[in-house]
Amino acid sequence: MTNRTCLILLLCLILVGAVAQAAPPERERQNVYGITPWTGKEYGGTFAPAGVDKIYLLADTDHVLNTLETEVYYWPITKEYMANWFESREIIDGKLKILQDGKEIALLERQPYAHLYPQGFYAGASELITGEDAKRKYEEYQNAVEDYWEMADEFRKTQAQYEREMTDILEEVMETGRTFDEHELPVPPKEPVPPIWYVTGVIESFIVNLPAGEYSIQTIDSSGNLVPDTEKKLKVFEGRRTGVAYQIIPESKWTRPEQSNDISQILYLEGERTMYMKAVHASEYNQHDYLRMTSLEKPLAGKGAESAYMWVHLDEVPDAKVQILEGGKIVQEISPKPYFVSQSPGYTLGYDIVDFDPDAPELQGREPSFEAMKLQIGPGSYQIRVVNGDGEVVKGSLREVRSINTVSAWQLYLLSAIPAVIGLIVVLRRRIIRRKLLGTTA
Repeated sequence: MTNRTCLILLLCLILVGAVAQAAPPERERQNVYGITPWTGKEYGGTFAPAGVDKIYLLADTDHVLNTLETEVYYWPITKEYMANWFESREIIDGKLKILQDGKEIALLERQPYAHLYPQGFYAGASELITGEDAKRKYEEYQNAVEDYWEMADEFRKTQAQYEREMTDILEEVMETGRTFDEHELPVPPKEPVPPIWYVTGVIESFIVNLPAGEYSIQTIDSSGNLVPDTEKKLKVFEGRRTGVAYQIIPESKWTRPEQSNDISQILYLEGERTMYMKAVHASEYNQHDYLRMTSLEKPLAGKGAESAYMWVHLDEVPDAKVQILEGGKIVQEISPKPYFVSQSPGYTLGYDIVDFDPDAPELQGREPSFEAMKLQIGPGSYQIRVVNGDGEVVKGSLREVRSINTVSAWQLYLLSAIPAVIGLIVVLRRRIIRRKLLGTTA
């Protein structure tokens, strides 16, 4: 075989491989469960394809499940199953039967639900609203939006009238030189503010809320028959323990916050340090179960972590203050404040963290970079803890803090010179003694 023939065969193999890789993944129509689980801090999104036989949910809270038919394919790049929701999504009619130890304990029908976002369109955590409350809240939101557009239309008309009046006044001033008092000028209209909060459209799904335990679920049709591929195991789990976690923002690297989740952790500092802290509620869950709940479409999620546990940060502790104790006595009590991070001017790399003052000219129209409690701790051993608005110590918030003195470079050099100095003193002393002995002998 000539070199040219080998080269042609190699190019053909490369071309075949490229075509094979570029080919779209094979899709298969499946009956699946679309799942919107409450993760402890927000509502997530995952689904259970036909190849997954067990669903995981947190105990004693509302989750959304829906039985759907869609196209499913495996995406090898991210090693996960994908659903073609945009082109293929059909709701499978029926009811959700929940069984425990082979006995039916609930038969759920679909009910209306919606997500309320108090902080705006898909901003922050959402609240699940169900039943008639969902319909009323969505209608309230629609009315608020319509009212805003009506006020915006009225504002445009009023603004146009205001500009015409101001134009007439300016023309009169230019022609006659007349001056107008402030009370003679038209009042500019105030622009309306759109509703910040947002409510999704109302749809119907199964709302599942169960105590911790092992269950099984299945979808049954109107005749009471099992819908194919809808029988799944269901594990409902709860946290092992709860506590308070700290999100620690060092002044020297504010973009890389540290975490302290466990009461047994000791915070070590070097010298005098300034740091910013947030206190959040936290729960500890089995890592395998939690990752399966949030990423059920990924076969490898949670693998090998059956005996491991992980802390999940929830909402911030409301009205929290941090107390610093030294020798059991409170030496500082710090409340949260807003701060702003400003870049250093010029070519130097760095930044300054300053108190956020909305009235400061350089901060007009800006928002705080973050809000936290500022701690300034010098060398020594301390304890920190969180107290709530009633002054009560929040359980699980106590931490040990140990700050040690730093050793400068000249101190290290001095320390390394001590053996040489001692050696020199010993040599000189021996010489002196030897001279004295020789003088005595002479």
